[in-house]
Amino acid sequence: MSHRFFVEGDTLAPEQCRQIATVLRLAPGAVVTLVRDGLELDYRLDRVGRDEVSGTVVARRPAAGEPRVALTLALPLLRGDRCEEVIEAVTQLGVSRLAPYTSARSVVRTLSAEKRERWRRIAREAAETARRGRAPTIDEARDWSALLAALPGPLVVAWEEEHERALEATLEVLAERPAGSAAAAVAPRPLATLALVVGPEGGLGEDEVALARERGGLTVSLGRRVLRAETAAIAAVARVVAALDRG
Repeated sequence: MSHRFFVEGDTLAPEQCRQIATVLRLAPGAVVTLVRDGLELDYRLDRVGRDEVSGTVVARRPAAGEPRVALTLALPLLRGDRCEEVIEAVTQLGVSRLAPYTSARSVVRTLSAEKRERWRRIAREAAETARRGRAPTIDEARDWSALLAALPGPLVVAWEEEHERALEATLEVLAERPAGSAAAAVAPRPLATLALVVGPEGGLGEDEVALARERGGLTVSLGRRVLRAETAAIAAVARVVAALDRG
């Protein structure tokens, strides 16, 4: 299995060169995979040095690991390293964009530039592990109102007080495939984009949910049990991808 590196253009970053030369100890003639904007490039190493690696692109192909829907996860800022655990997991599952936010009941209210950069590294490494064609983008943190204005539609909000509308049933409607009908055996019309919001540790307030609904959001239930924010995020993303990335 070829080693994979996300790159800008066709060149490797200095830290990637050091990994190839001193950690992986690859020699000239070895082939690695460079990943850029949904493309995989087979890259034959011609010269390997600690600070510089050069080579030749010998093949190009579309990356096969990207989901059909561009899924944005609106993730509340959480205490400790819980966001990092979520980012690693949902990146492997297929999230395209992460939109950190704060709301009225948020415990953590700031996202430093250093932490955001760390999240980007975690996402890139997780995307490499999952053999994806892109690493997700990570937005700057926004407040609740600004978040809703920045999210693409359709918008789905996981809310523990929603007891009527289940996540999968809502996805069926959005994909124009009525659940339980003869059409259920047919692949749904792919959604180009979807935004999924999970609430913070203290939950979303009714006024915040009302604002989301005013902006066209649909509240959904993740089941009869109340989940921690990080559990809800990973579980919801897994269910969305399972429902919309088939075939």
